[in-house]
Amino acid sequence: MRKFLLLLSVCCLLACTVRAQSTCTQTLRTARATYDQGRLHELPSILEGCIRNGFTEQEKVEAYKLLTLTYIYLEEPTKADEAMLNLLRTDHYFEINPSVDPAEFIALYKTFRTKPVYKIGGKVGANASSPNVVEAVEANSGTSKYGYKIGVQFHVDIELPIKGNWVLNPELGIAQRTFSYTNKVNFTDTAFTTKASEKQTWVSLPISIQYQIPNLKFHPFVAIGVEGDYLLNAAFTGSRTRKGYQFIEEKSFDLKPQRQKFNLGILASAGAHFKLGGGFLIAEVRYLYGLKAVNSKSSAFNTDSNLAFQYGYADSIFKINSLSVTAGYVYNIFNPKKLNKRK
Repeated sequence: MRKFLLLLSVCCLLACTVRAQSTCTQTLRTARATYDQGRLHELPSILEGCIRNGFTEQEKVEAYKLLTLTYIYLEEPTKADEAMLNLLRTDHYFEINPSVDPAEFIALYKTFRTKPVYKIGGKVGANASSPNVVEAVEANSGTSKYGYKIGVQFHVDIELPIKGNWVLNPELGIAQRTFSYTNKVNFTDTAFTTKASEKQTWVSLPISIQYQIPNLKFHPFVAIGVEGDYLLNAAFTGSRTRKGYQFIEEKSFDLKPQRQKFNLGILASAGAHFKLGGGFLIAEVRYLYGLKAVNSKSSAFNTDSNLAFQYGYADSIFKINSLSVTAGYVYNIFNPKKLNKRK
């Protein structure tokens, strides 16, 4: 019985909703006819009830547009401003049609802020990082080299319009940067080979200036800026083999004490925005060039002694460069308002 009563209540509610929408659709038709006949003083009272409750979003936009035009022609600028503001708050993406809309309506529209005040979202991606050696430090007479490896990163992304096509783009996130290390030492009767990797995790704060290229559907952009990083951890993992002998097992070592806590770099990037829903998909390629060495000569041999003697590793002085590819989404945040008073 309870289920039956609940079902009956839902059906009644749906029926009432459909009836209200049907009634308000007819109300909008009446409002259009009233406007076309020039009986402008009647329009506010006709539309008032359904604007409060009954119109769909699209119907409400049309109703506010009729009210805006009505108050323009009745020379009631304050009410015309209020109706236009309600229209823009209902449909953030409303655009004028210069070939159809009256000049007075277009002029009023242009006195309001209609573009997003900012965009907010996030980006995730991968980076390939490698050291830029400033001064080599060797633990033996062999040869050492670094290579890139793949790390992951994610950022909270904000885009703040500055002027025209220029946008300030601060971000905050986590970036994992990892790279390989190889050391080889050859002797007459044997050879040692060390294969290792270092993984660093940074709190990352990139700040860039974007120039968004206009008049293209996919909204491309280029950017330049700086990035500041704070080190969370750094770990070295490696193993060593000796020709003809058993290999030295893989171990991990904490290198955070030998790393600088703060890092700084310059960045350049290119990408595009693709409109989707209430915001944009973003695809971006970015290159980060390290300006500071992440370690110092004084700490080169301050690591665990096993690293030098058992694994053939010494801490060369290096900066970190990184190439990243990211994708994400930013959502438009609007705050329509009147920009200037009527004269």
